[in-house]
Amino acid sequence: MESLIEPNLNADIYRNMTAADRPPVPDKHLQFILIYDENSAILGGTNMTDRYWSGTVWYYNDISDFDRNKAYIAKKTESGVCAAVYLKNDTFVIGEDSGVLQILDVAPGPDGLKQLQCAAYACLHDSSLLTLSAFADKKHIVSGGMDCCIKIWDVTELMVTQSFDYAHIDTVTCIDVRPESNTEFVSTSSDCEGLLWDIRQAKPAQRILKRDASLTAVNWNPNLENILAVGTDNGEVIIVDARRSNSEVQRELSAFSRPVHKLLFNPNAEKLEELAVCCDNTSVEVLDINSQFSSIYKAGRHTDFVRGLTWFNDHLYSCSWDNTVLKHTMDFDDD
Repeated sequence: MESLIEPNLNADIYRNMTAADRPPVPDKHLQFILIYDENSAILGGTNMTDRYWSGTVWYYNDISDFDRNKAYIAKKTESGVCAAVYLKNDTFVIGEDSGVLQILDVAPGPDGLKQLQCAAYACLHDSSLLTLSAFADKKHIVSGGMDCCIKIWDVTELMVTQSFDYAHIDTVTCIDVRPESNTEFVSTSSDCEGLLWDIRQAKPAQRILKRDASLTAVNWNPNLENILAVGTDNGEVIIVDARRSNSEVQRELSAFSRPVHKLLFNPNAEKLEELAVCCDNTSVEVLDINSQFSSIYKAGRHTDFVRGLTWFNDHLYSCSWDNTVLKHTMDFDDD
């Protein structure tokens, strides 16, 4: 009888390794950036090159420099972070690849120094949590992810008040709450459909868009409550009027060679036509939706996929898997 051969023991070694034993790996793949005001901003990153897909959230009390070493506070997460939403200037919710939802507070720690503390924790999604959006009251949020589920949360107790299992028949790619609403939101999915939801209704969802490609991103115009932008897997940007039904679109653009990842309207009421776009590439672009999608601004300074966008004081900020945060001024292109 042949002697037994010892199996590869690497798996056991890594399985039994504690967080303190693991070699430090920088979470350079930045996933999102949010700015609440000049004294409060958050940045999220994921480690995608190690055996452990952990993450980090950085909190800044000064937005002049987003160097990770200059963050006011940082907190590691057990899995990658891919979405976040503010509740107030020192409280926000993050969603993780593991399906975990965490509420984080900036609060004094045992030593008196400020720390990012977990105020509440829940794991009710069965797969990666990809998208979060807050209702106007900031007491309820909506989440979606790879389990095809959409959940409404009461964040005061971190309880699910409504759960729409198989809201879509494929991954929920993006959710955005209607401006100033506590009941309505829109969702997009890899099942090629966009749905408008009103959780007051017995049948809460109605289709507002159907395409031949996956829908990857959606954003309401904060100054035009019925207008929203939708991005697709084949690089289209579509402007939809929510008062219309079933694929009646105002205008569309097929200008991108890669899937659209994120869309974000400028919140400035005087520049409501400006729509920021990033795709699965290194570019950031701002389009004028009232002028045949003409390009107002385009930048190609990142060296890896751009994942996060946020507007603040008419400046656009972007973060990328290249571990950088850039501030964009709309006065000129800087390719």
